[in-house]
Amino acid sequence: MNIQREGERVYKKTLIHYIPAVLVPAITNIFLTLGLARILDLNIYGDYTYLTSIAVVVTSILSQWLVQSIQKFYYVDKEKEEYILLINNFKAALIYLFIISFVVWSFNKVFLNTNDGFINNLLGLIMLFSSQSLLAVKVAEYAAKYQVKHIRNLNIQQSFLKLIFLTAYLLLVNAYQLNEIIVMIAFPAFLNLLYFIGRDKEIRDISRINYFTMNSSSKELFNIHLRKSLAYGLPMTGWFIGTNLLGVGDRIILKFFTDSSQVGVYSANYTLVSTGIALLVSPLLQAAHPIIMNYGQKEKQSPEEIALFIEKLSRKFIMVSMLMVVFLFFYYKKISLLLFGSEYQAGAIIIPLSILGIFFWNYSMYGHKGIELLGRPLQMMKYVLYSALINTVLNIVLIPIMGIKGAGIATLIAYISYAFMIKVNSRHNIRWIINYKYIGSLAVIYSVLCFLLSPLINLVLDYIIKVMN
Repeated sequence: MNIQREGERVYKKTLIHYIPAVLVPAITNIFLTLGLARILDLNIYGDYTYLTSIAVVVTSILSQWLVQSIQKFYYVDKEKEEYILLINNFKAALIYLFIISFVVWSFNKVFLNTNDGFINNLLGLIMLFSSQSLLAVKVAEYAAKYQVKHIRNLNIQQSFLKLIFLTAYLLLVNAYQLNEIIVMIAFPAFLNLLYFIGRDKEIRDISRINYFTMNSSSKELFNIHLRKSLAYGLPMTGWFIGTNLLGVGDRIILKFFTDSSQVGVYSANYTLVSTGIALLVSPLLQAAHPIIMNYGQKEKQSPEEIALFIEKLSRKFIMVSMLMVVFLFFYYKKISLLLFGSEYQAGAIIIPLSILGIFFWNYSMYGHKGIELLGRPLQMMKYVLYSALINTVLNIVLIPIMGIKGAGIATLIAYISYAFMIKVNSRHNIRWIINYKYIGSLAVIYSVLCFLLSPLINLVLDYIIKVMN
């Protein structure tokens, strides 16, 4: 039990730093979403969300195998030179990829005077997913070392730089181009990462890809670490690809069956929910992950002790997220009207559907920790791919019939299906303890509070909507 108390102590300590590390980027993303949705033409905004959704999927394919292996093995392998070299070589490849793409993009803009087109959009996309991949690896390293202050500083600084660059672009440029908007997001992120890499004295280590200069024994050790990372990381990459298909697949199918404006309407309302819940609960999830993983690996705990420890850490998540679920169920129409205007009202129904689905999804992040601890990533990948398949099939069936609402229903069912599969699986491994009584009690309490306060809340929302519109 001393180990459990120590885990709870570290959780509370790291949570203090994770809150601003997630809070500032989430607020920045909300402002960017609101600003771009109101400033850009609806079709351009739809294309922007479509391309950034693709970048999210590519980022997972490119980086998550290493990110997951860092979270799993860094604690044990951090003193092994070949393992660190593997990480540094990957970061070097991402840096070179970004620089080459930026140089070619700049040449096209300056000398060929090309505007929005396939090549420039592709180069912008490469810069975006290479910078996002580099960020994912760097954050994973900091998290594995419990250097949460560095994560906080990196995320906060990056958010402000992104906001400054994009705001300056929107104010100074009259004819907005999609590729330029993407570059204004990717470029400051890359500069910020170079600053932190330089501050950590890693520039010399990652300025060259030096695998080919190793002797044969070092190469063999390097290859062992690579194979081990791939063996664990690739199934987890499959999990993240499935996760991102759950989150962005609906937009891709919407684009196929409808048009960019419908994608924009859907994305704005969905992003409000996903970013809003990240604002409140992501610090809890991110702080809990390394604590649970290390608690389960430092010494052999019984499965029941691990299950109880995970359930205890999940209560704060339930308390915070249930408040958001209930509030948005009561006021989703007015919230959408307030933030996006009447042009986006057709997609307001996405808010309650998405918030409920995302609640189940995020709650299952605690539920599948038992599978992670047992080192069975293939099971997680299988379940999330099943859910992604359910989401894809339902989107194909429901979008032509119900439009945007069909996409929301498909996503809700897919998220719930993953939680259900994890719950069933946990009966045979480390149990996922779902505190039904606690969830139900909070739902009733929050619903009563929203009902009693509804005259005041409606008055405030109506007044702000009147002023804003």
